Amino acid sequence: MITEKSGLDETESTELKEYIANRFSGAKVPEGGDVDFLRGWRGLASLAEDIGAAEVINQKLCPKLPVSFNAPEGVRFEIFASFAGGIPIIYADDPSDFESLVTNIVYKGTRPANIEKTGASFVSGRTARFIILSAKPYSNVPAEELGLSTEAWAEKSMLIRRSHECTHFYTKQTYGISNNILHDELMADFIGLYDSFGFYKAEWFLRFMGIISGSGSRLAVYTADLSPRVSAAVAELAEQAAYGLEKWSQNEGFKELTNAQRIDRMCRAGIVGMTTL
Repeated sequence: MITEKSGLDETESTELKEYIANRFSGAKVPEGGDVDFLRGWRGLASLAEDIGAAEVINQKLCPKLPVSFNAPEGVRFEIFASFAGGIPIIYADDPSDFESLVTNIVYKGTRPANIEKTGASFVSGRTARFIILSAKPYSNVPAEELGLSTEAWAEKSMLIRRSHECTHFYTKQTYGISNNILHDELMADFIGLYDSFGFYKAEWFLRFMGIISGSGSRLAVYTADLSPRVSAAVAELAEQAAYGLEKWSQNEGFKELTNAQRIDRMCRAGIVGMTTL
């Protein structure tokens, strides 16, 4: 048991158990899921085909705070047919354009802290749901750390983010839950990596988290409120879960599962259960 192996005292053991408790267990489909939030977005998607996504965004989404785009030709808009259903997605190739889009549309002109370290924004209200994606290196890990070209990694980073955010969208729709904690991030990165590459490498996830030393450091965000020894125990659990997911992805029958089925299994398993899926 991880609590015994980590030498946690009673208080720390309780802290760890509370953190890794499976919030998806017993969760029910939230009410109000039949709201057609795509109605207005369909018109925007059609208009974007005629006058361009950047112009549509400034005219319709933030007319009082228009974005001064550096690369308007690198801004795209679509209603993506995801495994979670249709979801509006705005893509921005230029990092500063992405940051301006998030600032002006989501935060109404107030630049959020650490936006330069952020590569995606997922808005999930009852009637307003959409995603804004950038081509920044995923988890701030440069291409050379993964042995990829800069161009290929920019493309894959955006694809990882798309499936990652669609995973959060799915759990929000299905269970009413979407939080930035380890369980959610394990699932979202797993789906993102597998969708983008056709395979899952635990090593890459661990680099993104900073568990393997490099440029990534996301785990510190998800364990910021934990005591030091509990944080270390969570890091060990994350490593075990990541390799458990890698092994699962290579099992016979895995490819026959839909993404929704994969997510449902990970939701039911919890962090500990992911080590032996």
